[in-house]
Amino acid sequence: MQWTLASDIDGTLTGDREALDRLREKLQVKRDSSELYLILCTGRRLDQVTSGIAEEGLPQADAVICQVGTEIYLPPLGDDMPPMEAWRARLLEQYSRSEAEGFLAGIEGLRMQPDMFNTELKTSCYVDECPDPDAAAAEIRRRAAQQGDRYLVVYSSGRDLDILPAASGKGKAIRFLIEQRGLDLGRVVVAGDTGNDIAMFDELGRGVVVANAQPELRDYAQQSASDDVYQARHEFAAGVEEGLTHFGVLAG
Repeated sequence: MQWTLASDIDGTLTGDREALDRLREKLQVKRDSSELYLILCTGRRLDQVTSGIAEEGLPQADAVICQVGTEIYLPPLGDDMPPMEAWRARLLEQYSRSEAEGFLAGIEGLRMQPDMFNTELKTSCYVDECPDPDAAAAEIRRRAAQQGDRYLVVYSSGRDLDILPAASGKGKAIRFLIEQRGLDLGRVVVAGDTGNDIAMFDELGRGVVVANAQPELRDYAQQSASDDVYQARHEFAAGVEEGLTHFGVLAG
């Protein structure tokens, strides 16, 4: 039976090249035998994912979810290819880039992320130079909430803040893709290391928290009452491999 692995990249798969090389080989064996559907789910742009596959040892994927769940791509991957239109159209129904930018107005110390990380469906900034980053994030959430349930504010690593369509995020993008491809939602494992990965765990249930995870994801795992949230003892790709072995995706 086929499993689906939806994994974050930076700090989850990357960080230990030897462990990543070992995991990549094991995942490819499973993909070759049609036992695994692999989704890379990341805040990166598509061109950063394709270069990572070529240069960083990232595994070949069956799908790529980029820009924190606002873009979906299917092979053959090309740097200039457009994202999946069905997902883009769904998200654009209720999202206003200019309105999202307004939630950031007047926040002392806030800096916008580079243009490459700001798109029609993702408004991204840094709050680590604000006098109180947590308070700044809370204020942005308050402003967004005044517009109903149209916006999702994702704050992670004490620095990165993204304003996304409420219908987006890594978790919802994974679910959309799995349902569209006719895969089994009951055989999905996610893996992550920061707060923007929490949406994957909330949406799919079963997942691996690598040992080097940021405090917000470790706290989430500790507070979870579910045995399906596995806290690995190892860091980076070694932690992902450990978790996949725990869940029976990989042989022990």
